[in-house]
Amino acid sequence: MSLRFGITLTALTLLCILASVWSISAGAVQISTAEIINTLFNLDGPKQEYIINRSRLPRTLLALVTGGALALSGAIIQALLRNPLASPKIIGINSGAALAVLLGTLFFPDIALRWLPVIAAIGAIAVAVFIFALAELRPISPARLALVGIAVGFTCDAGVDYILVTASTYEFSAPLVWLTGSLWARGWSHLNAVWPALIALSALCLLLSFRLDLIRLGAAQATGLGMNVRLERLILLGLATLLAALSVSVVGVLGFVGLMSPHIARKLVGGVHRGMLPVAMLTGMLLVVLADATGRVILPPIEVSAGILTAIFGAPFFIFILLTSRSEDET
Repeated sequence: MSLRFGITLTALTLLCILASVWSISAGAVQISTAEIINTLFNLDGPKQEYIINRSRLPRTLLALVTGGALALSGAIIQALLRNPLASPKIIGINSGAALAVLLGTLFFPDIALRWLPVIAAIGAIAVAVFIFALAELRPISPARLALVGIAVGFTCDAGVDYILVTASTYEFSAPLVWLTGSLWARGWSHLNAVWPALIALSALCLLLSFRLDLIRLGAAQATGLGMNVRLERLILLGLATLLAALSVSVVGVLGFVGLMSPHIARKLVGGVHRGMLPVAMLTGMLLVVLADATGRVILPPIEVSAGILTAIFGAPFFIFILLTSRSEDET
């Protein structure tokens, strides 16, 4: 690895730590750094054990693991589709997971929290299988495949809207907040439901990062190097789908994290996936932690969802990428 990669990785790690400390301190009740240290390490002095240990610490850790997972999922999908505009949200995976969770909540209102990641995974996998089954039936370009994903995502979003409109307001007041991409009221139970799987999936994706570089060479060259391109694509797509689905099941739809983070990582360390993927993960962690903390300090005690803030910054970023990609295609 280059010196540039090492410096970038170290800097992003430090920024994530600083952002996490700020996230624990920020909110309607301000907590000093000394109180955070005393509470976390059980030292003598002023503490805020209830607010930190019951609310802000698990919430911050959840923001870190889901932000990294969504960024990693977006980077893999962009590599597989060879499309800079692709992301779990844009090709419909997040929407499929959201629809499945909402249907599960509707038909089984007393369902245990531990089953929501499973339901989200089923919905996301169903969408991914449908999209790529269409691609197998009639080979299409990555750009057209992304458009198919957008259409499927819109269909899932329409299903979500229909359920919310026809159901009682009180029945889905919490899902309404969740669908905006929020870490409100998230605690240890939500973190424990997903972190082991997200860590394991992320580690596996990093181990397979070199496969993405081979796929980027093109199917013919990758096959010539002894790679089963179809199988590798299926495995990587499955990993990316599960990363996005499990994240959506606990924090809702944070649509633009998977789009922005890989692009920022490429600007920082280049496009080689062995170095780009961990940088993208750290970037996603930083984005979600900052968005969640910022949403708590804008209008306390009212919280602005992290998904709203990432969309505010993500939409102009998406337009910039679209215009840049178009200009590059025309030249």
